[in-house]
Amino acid sequence: MNTIFNENQNNQLGNMPPHEIPNSSSQDFPEREHELKVALDVGTTKVVAVAGYRNQNGKIQVVDFSVLQNTGMVQGEIFNLLETADTIRHVKEELEMKLDRPIRKVTVGISGGHIRTLYTREYFIRTEPSELISDEDLDQLAEMARKSVIINPNEEILDVYPQAFLVDNQVVHGSPVGALGKRLEASFMVVVGNVEKIKKLERSIGMAGLETEDIFLQPIASARAVMKEPQCQLGMALVDIGGGTSDILICNKGKVRFAGIIPYGGDYITTEIIQKFHLTPSMAEMIKMRYGSVKPDAAEKNQTLQIPLDWSPKPLRIKREMLSETIRFKVDIIVNEIDRFLDEYREFFPGEQIGLGVVVTGGGSQMKNLVQYLQFKLGMDVTSGDPRSLLAPNDKIKRLYQPQFATVIGLLDLALQEEPHTEPSKMRNDEQREPGSPGVSQNNIPQTNTLEDGEHEDNDVDDLLKNPGAFSPKKQSIISRLLQNFSSIFGKVIDETNK
Repeated sequence: MNTIFNENQNNQLGNMPPHEIPNSSSQDFPEREHELKVALDVGTTKVVAVAGYRNQNGKIQVVDFSVLQNTGMVQGEIFNLLETADTIRHVKEELEMKLDRPIRKVTVGISGGHIRTLYTREYFIRTEPSELISDEDLDQLAEMARKSVIINPNEEILDVYPQAFLVDNQVVHGSPVGALGKRLEASFMVVVGNVEKIKKLERSIGMAGLETEDIFLQPIASARAVMKEPQCQLGMALVDIGGGTSDILICNKGKVRFAGIIPYGGDYITTEIIQKFHLTPSMAEMIKMRYGSVKPDAAEKNQTLQIPLDWSPKPLRIKREMLSETIRFKVDIIVNEIDRFLDEYREFFPGEQIGLGVVVTGGGSQMKNLVQYLQFKLGMDVTSGDPRSLLAPNDKIKRLYQPQFATVIGLLDLALQEEPHTEPSKMRNDEQREPGSPGVSQNNIPQTNTLEDGEHEDNDVDDLLKNPGAFSPKKQSIISRLLQNFSSIFGKVIDETNK
């Protein structure tokens, strides 16, 4: 059975000694060539490609990577296809030179507020209750869910995923197929999105000479990189502050319960600094990261920065306190959005607790005192997360240990989740998966159908999962691959304590 998180994240396995780490020449590891995967993170501020394979200890062995600034995206969505494709192509060519081999396929991440999830609940009375419940019965429920939700004209239903099953008002643990019953009921997540926006990503990748092998929601990848299985079991929220957006994902009882995209990230703060102090974007970003603080230390409050300017004989003078106030003003807006998503989650899953607080990652998470400020504002524990626990030690790739690379490392881990080790006897014991149900919410209140007489409100949906593959045939489009991967990653996690 597959778990959301790697087994390696919960123990301290040894790693390959440094002399066994392959260099960038293809002839040094020809037996691993079929295992080498490439992950591509097309972000608002940067494009990153990382190539690697899983070593015999289950760690990701990064062979090499390439990073380049991106200018073709706005708030996590592609604005200029040519610019984005050109950046991807340059990253591809640079990585190919380092690897001394061509790159043809990549695993990519996607974000953006156009992807959202609606919630609905359906039931029907079976005409032959003495017959075993079948996949066809589940198909009927899913089709009812498709027809019940109301979507915008520019949206399309991408797929339907079950959250919970009841048979004759009794909670079903797992699949109801094979059970006997008259009344069959299920709650669903209906994933919708702007199809054209999603296709833009695949098109830009194709223009760069690459093929999209798999596609995943970015907060899924980030959670894979920085969360551990016990944290997901006990309840934890992820906040990934990127350049254009901030992603939030809530994991509880072994699976993802809620996710959303906040249309503000690090660039949102940088823009405020640009406007406040009349700086160039690069200068404002440098000042934010080098001198900025969400809340300045006591010794910094009365300090004045003197920043030399190329276009002026006089340096720019900025009070640290004023810089901090400028940053904090925008951070508070992001925090309010995080609070809104947390409240929405609590409303839909009453009684569930985010017991372990929040893990924050992404490039924007590195601002001074941000973790402490979030802890104060949110009223819960907040820690910083990075992807190093997935990686085999290698001085060459220490840059990838930083939080801004959590998404791309998580994507690479997902790309390698079914790759065999060199020695078959050491293959990971997670080849069999039990898919579950993702949730992505963007500026919507969860919808539920009105319960009729004789029905009851069931809050124990966390115990109910069903393989969504039974609801629709395998599709070849990029949208279908996205949704299939949703279900494959957000499967039920093995609860060791119940064994």
